[in-house]
Amino acid sequence: MGVSKLDVLYRRLLLTKLFIRGWGRPEDLKRLFEFRKNDWKSRKDAKNLVSSDYPVYIDKVFK
Repeated sequence: MGVSKLDVLYRRLLLTKLFIRGWGRPEDLKRLFEFRKNDWKSRKDAKNLVSSDYPVYIDKVFK
C-alpha cells in the first residue's frame, strides 16, 4: 500500500512546525531527513553518516 502525497506533506509540515517552536536547530532537522532518505544497510555506509568527532558518552556498563 502506497503512502499518499498528502500524508507525506502533512508529516513534513508537522515535523517542521515542531522544530520551529524549539525542538532543535534547522541543521538537526536536515540531518534527520538525511538519515531517513539514505539507504544505509551496510556498516560502512552508516559510519559515514555520523562525523568522526561526534561526542559519545558511555555512562552504563553491561555485564
